[in-house]
Amino acid sequence: MIRAQIVRWSWLALIVLQPLWHALLPQPLGAQSWPLAAVATAPLLLPLRGLWRGSLRSVTWAGYLSMLYLIVGVVEAWANPPQRITALVQVLLVGVFVISAVALSRTDPARN
Repeated sequence: MIRAQIVRWSWLALIVLQPLWHALLPQPLGAQSWPLAAVATAPLLLPLRGLWRGSLRSVTWAGYLSMLYLIVGVVEAWANPPQRITALVQVLLVGVFVISAVALSRTDPARN
């Protein structure tokens, strides 16, 4: 199912974005901080196994967790102009994830 693949790949892209943004991009585009990258990436790994299996419960919890990343992205885009593009990419990825997660939950109510 294409919606489940979009859910998976947008979540993986969000996981890849965190170390790229927080540790690998040079200043002022990023913080160049591996501890910050680890703290930003670790929560995203929690629902990954369930997302990969297609568990609707994991998709729901990942949706809740993604709201934190949406808030961080919006605040960074607003308050930190050098990091605006990366922050907006994060907001876009969260938006794609949430929209595809809602579409997935609406099309297959028998999944758990």
